[in-house]
Amino acid sequence: MAQAEQHESGSYRISDDARAAEREQRRLAALARVLDPGSMRILSERGVAPGWHCLEVGGGSGSIARWLAGRVAPDGSVLSTDVDLRFHAQQEGVLEVRRHDITKDPLPRDRFDLVHARGVLQHLPDREKVLDRMIEAARPGGWIVVEDADWITYEEQDVPEPFRTVTAQMNALHAAARGWDPRFGRRLLGSFSARALEAVAAEGTCWTMRGGTDSAEWYVLAVEYAGPLLVAAGRIRQSDLDAALAQARRPDFAIHSPLAVACWGRKPGA
Repeated sequence: MAQAEQHESGSYRISDDARAAEREQRRLAALARVLDPGSMRILSERGVAPGWHCLEVGGGSGSIARWLAGRVAPDGSVLSTDVDLRFHAQQEGVLEVRRHDITKDPLPRDRFDLVHARGVLQHLPDREKVLDRMIEAARPGGWIVVEDADWITYEEQDVPEPFRTVTAQMNALHAAARGWDPRFGRRLLGSFSARALEAVAAEGTCWTMRGGTDSAEWYVLAVEYAGPLLVAAGRIRQSDLDAALAQARRPDFAIHSPLAVACWGRKPGA
């Protein structure tokens, strides 16, 4: 989340630097291992089945798109989109991978049985318009599922220093520069309900971020990337950055994660 370079459209893209790209690949893989089981359960409960046509917005590593493709084959289809496809699984079978900016590029209307986005809308200043576009792309009776974070469980705990200060500076810089909303997760239910969707519901999950494991490393890698930018801007000292990274990778490091919120609703008119 801290490695994004904002486009004029308000979407984001990872730096072209080779080391940054390799780090992002590792971060996305760790995040998928943490979040995919919950996402798969939620999507399974919406009834994803053979013959469905699905849209994955901001596919990232493509792990959910691959899983969806296995669920809907052989007669269904999955379209997975992102502004940056360097980290995405390859197109194959019923999976189509397309470079696409959800903030401005066209989508078919009334087409998909499922439209899903995870960790995308919170980064986009025009997130409410993007949600409208996702709903438009769903067919009548189709499901819209959005997963985003709410950082209340992270912010309201005693994060040890210096990791607390370093991450607070990183998140503040990211929010100010790119329009990231760390509290969007708590607004999902209201956003869905205001659009007259059917069967609207939400749930949230918090886990232990433990040093040296995927549960924390998805975030520590983001700090590792953003740290030099914070040092150069005079927001933190290099010694504090080094200490924070070492601290967050120790086995005895354990803090609450952000709250991972999922919200879903069905487009009326089936």
